[in-house]
Amino acid sequence: MTRLELIKLIGDVLTRIDVLRGSLSPGEPNRIALDGIRKDLDASQLQLSKNQFDDNTQAFIKATAELDAINADLQETIKSINKVAETLTNLKRLVAAVDGIVGAVLPIV
Repeated sequence: MTRLELIKLIGDVLTRIDVLRGSLSPGEPNRIALDGIRKDLDASQLQLSKNQFDDNTQAFIKATAELDAINADLQETIKSINKVAETLTNLKRLVAAVDGIVGAVLPIV
């Protein structure tokens, strides 16, 4: 996966989160959790798009491979409103993986 593909993957997840959020009432706990996850992913995507880094390192390649696997799990659960709890778990895994990538490839400011 390249830097651009990573940014696009995060954008696709953000879109899926928006669709799922739209089916929930604003005060519902799952909606509030989705709002927080969306905010975190959006911030990470912005960081990744603003900064240059080497996407050919072994650490990046390994981390994005893990992210691909998590994204596959997420695609299975996010399609169903009945699997919100499982989707939240997968989204949290995805956020943690993205945070790991951001931490590994971007300089600490």
